Amino acid sequence: MLAAFGSRQQHSWLSYVVYLGGHSHGSQHTSEMDLNRITDSHHDLLGSCLGSKEKAQESIFYSYTHHINGFAANLEDEEAAELSKRPGVVSIFLNQKHKLQTTRSWEFLGLERNGEIPADSIWVKARFGEDIIIGNIDTGVWPESESFNDQGMGPIPSKWKGYCEPNDDVKCNRKLIGARYFNKGVEAELGSPLNSSYQTVRDTSGHGTHTLSTAGGRFVGGANLLGSGYGTAKGGSPSARVASYKSCWPDCNDVDVLAAIDAAIHDGVDILSLSIAFVSRDYFLDSIAIGSLHAVQNGIVVVCAGGNEGPTPGSVKNMAPWIITVAASTIDRDFPSNVTLGNNQQFKGRSFYTNTLPAEKFYPLVYSVDARAANASASDAQVCSVGSLDPKKVKGKIVYCLVGVNENVEKSWVVAQAGGIGMILSDRLSTDTSFSEPHFVPTSPVSAFDGLSILLYIHTTKYPVAYISGATEVGTVAAPIMPSFSSQGPNPITPEILKPDLTAPGVQIVAAYSEATGPTDLQSDDRRVPFSIISGTSMSCPHVAGTIGLLKKIHPDWSPSALRSAIMTTARTRTNVRQPLVNETLGEANPFSYGAGHLWPSRAMDPGLVYDLTTTDYLNFLCSIGYNATQLSTFVDKGYECPSKPMSLLDLNYPSITVPSLSGKVTVTRTLKNVGTPATYTVRTEVPSGISVKVEPNTLKFEKINEEKTFKVTLEAKRDGEGGEYVFGRLIWSDGEHHVRSPIVVNATTL
Repeated sequence: MLAAFGSRQQHSWLSYVVYLGGHSHGSQHTSEMDLNRITDSHHDLLGSCLGSKEKAQESIFYSYTHHINGFAANLEDEEAAELSKRPGVVSIFLNQKHKLQTTRSWEFLGLERNGEIPADSIWVKARFGEDIIIGNIDTGVWPESESFNDQGMGPIPSKWKGYCEPNDDVKCNRKLIGARYFNKGVEAELGSPLNSSYQTVRDTSGHGTHTLSTAGGRFVGGANLLGSGYGTAKGGSPSARVASYKSCWPDCNDVDVLAAIDAAIHDGVDILSLSIAFVSRDYFLDSIAIGSLHAVQNGIVVVCAGGNEGPTPGSVKNMAPWIITVAASTIDRDFPSNVTLGNNQQFKGRSFYTNTLPAEKFYPLVYSVDARAANASASDAQVCSVGSLDPKKVKGKIVYCLVGVNENVEKSWVVAQAGGIGMILSDRLSTDTSFSEPHFVPTSPVSAFDGLSILLYIHTTKYPVAYISGATEVGTVAAPIMPSFSSQGPNPITPEILKPDLTAPGVQIVAAYSEATGPTDLQSDDRRVPFSIISGTSMSCPHVAGTIGLLKKIHPDWSPSALRSAIMTTARTRTNVRQPLVNETLGEANPFSYGAGHLWPSRAMDPGLVYDLTTTDYLNFLCSIGYNATQLSTFVDKGYECPSKPMSLLDLNYPSITVPSLSGKVTVTRTLKNVGTPATYTVRTEVPSGISVKVEPNTLKFEKINEEKTFKVTLEAKRDGEGGEYVFGRLIWSDGEHHVRSPIVVNATTL
């Protein structure tokens, strides 16, 4: 690496991924000599472009040698352009930096009842995911967390080829069986060797520990964040083995993520969970799409976060049809933190770190501007910025602050530093209160309207007082609700494939955390917590990964696409109060928000029928969007040719049906495989507005396991329809016991 940095001091090069497809050795065991030969071939290829093999050796900093064939190198733009013309180069793309996308949730999903695990729980039937191996590509792991203790666990499965990098005193065990880090993309970006903080898999941000424990953490009693969410933490597959692949620092580079995926395939994981959302790009310019196709070809299920850029239409990420893409939604738990004024008026808020003010006692209430320090401006004091409050005027009081300028949690830190014992945080614009946050004093965030009422009370009362009372409410909250941050469809790359695939718990999730950092992003936060509460599609992704672990234990012979079909066709589209799923503003949500619906693990054990797909189906899909057989042939052991007549994207055997531009009528084809007992299924449809739907045949008789039956769906736009916008419906096959549901999404163009 030093030679590479020294030879290009002006840093005019950029880091690229050079993708060459798959390896001819496939999944067969390869010797060290074989791997060296592959690396040498990469040097030869690049050397032919740069003028010498030595320059190529300086330039290349990753060779992908296990299942993914390619390398990462520092190149000038012209060099990359020249290399892209060479035979065998499938794609070249710039290495980019990307963002990460976080006790009650498993009970909400039906795996336990009132803290007890019933005999018919999928946990019992799947032996809690025993010996399934879940890999997590993220910010690393806090190995000392109780969520990764190995007490009572048996020997590590013999198929495991991974290992543990021991730097920074990281120790693996029979639970945490792998821990590796990938940092060469960061090094290439910085242009200089990395210090020791980059030479460890230890998690210093908390994100990776949280996501890994959500997927496969063990049962740990007494989990909570500052007293909120108290209960037993656990992952979806508590008896699974877990492996951490650190490639986010905390942002994630394409080259490091691709190296982590290649390593995980080689190591023998069953499931890969990636709470990462890259920018939308062509599939072969996307390291997650490339790596996950190789993983799926090797029977590994890949689950990814759908992104946190909602509610913008088309903001969903990780859109490849071989990936399970997950949206985020709420669970039936909330953390109210309410204010009672001295005149008995009450106002609702929500926050963590509550219940610390003694009950039935009012405390003096002061407006922050009236408590400003001598050298502070009124505008600084109004938002409780650092150094703006006078401790003599704040000590022992609840302080009223306004949202804006600095972080909300920093305001509570400022109040705490000045001796305040509570904070009322008023919004400026919105009438909605924010998500709960781990404040430094009991805090109640209130709407702008309520804030004005409280401020009026302060100004018109000689001795204003207030009391903040908090709690954890469980079971009385309507859920799931789709939060505004969860990214939405339509799929911006191939709109014929509905994304996200489904939604899962992703709001205010309790899970293990790193004790190298506090529960907020503030440098001044010196609190250390073994568990934290986080929100995002990062949190919903491992809920699905953990559930897949259970299903894979019950059905070890099912393909990744069959497992995805099972969770999609059994998903729920109604809340716990039997109303349609809604968004934050209580408007009705649709499949662009939640895909097929909300994850419901127990139903997915026995879906009856599945929509299956093979590697060849995915290659045919790629042919249809413009790739050629030469680019794709390395994915199969035998030669591959694109179909002479390209398949319609509408006919990919996906568990949803999406027609992004319907003019007149179109017929789509689907095939169902029986994974249950012999039965006859009859179809019914919930017809999208302005669309007629005809299914032929309307009954399917299955006489044996794995038998397949094909049907056709004809969609026709009615001439009196307005057109120009998406409408939604459902297709449901049922034998009376099973209900195999598929969303129908149609955009009828004006006739």
